Amino acid sequence: MSSTTINPYNWKYALISQVYLVALSFVLTYRPQYFIEVVALYFVFFTGLTFYMMSKSNPLLRDRKLLYEISSSRVLYEEKNVSDIINKDKEYVEEYTKFAKRSFSMLGIYLVYLVAIYFLYSNVTKIADAQVALYRLLVYLVYFEALYLFAFFVFRRIVRPASLSVMAPVSYKITEKGIMSSGGMSMFLHAKHLLNSNIVVNKEKRFVEIDSTQAKMPYKVRLYSNDVDKVLDFIERVKKLELKKQSSSQQ
Repeated sequence: MSSTTINPYNWKYALISQVYLVALSFVLTYRPQYFIEVVALYFVFFTGLTFYMMSKSNPLLRDRKLLYEISSSRVLYEEKNVSDIINKDKEYVEEYTKFAKRSFSMLGIYLVYLVAIYFLYSNVTKIADAQVALYRLLVYLVYFEALYLFAFFVFRRIVRPASLSVMAPVSYKITEKGIMSSGGMSMFLHAKHLLNSNIVVNKEKRFVEIDSTQAKMPYKVRLYSNDVDKVLDFIERVKKLELKKQSSSQQ
């Protein structure tokens, strides 16, 4: 699944980060008594910004009305547990295992990163305090920029690759308005998304794969089933119902 977190390569995010690092360096140099307040203010601002951007990019937040339409419409087909079929797809299991390993490695690196920041900061403040104001400012700027560049590297090498290209829900429902997962994995595709999606059937591995990225959804969906023909038939039925609805509304 594509990530819905903030992209640090976005120029707006990079600009905000740079302004904050410079401001933080100035505060530590000339007004260190306000350091905690500035950090707290940035944390509140960044949390709000993150939620706002996620609400725009994450379909579970952005398109809640569509999810409600799917869940409240008549169920045409349901798979309650296809874990056995998924586990037989060695290629997908291998991809999921790699994804899990990357996620855990990122958590470990993040903890090491926090510990390193703590110990480095105590040494940096000692060096900075021994300098005159201008050089103290330069010490803090170099320190924060180094942390920022390291975070860029971590995001490029570890965080971005740690994503599943395909989502395969263990249980799901096909209703007259679309498809939704009914287990722990949060996923849905409204009927209007299906119209612009590419659908591939693999009878050997028993799945129907729906590429909805062209419909501005951040994931591909793989529906495993013992009867892929039936799954495909119901998907086509949902698409026909949506086409009929759209043609009627245009008249």
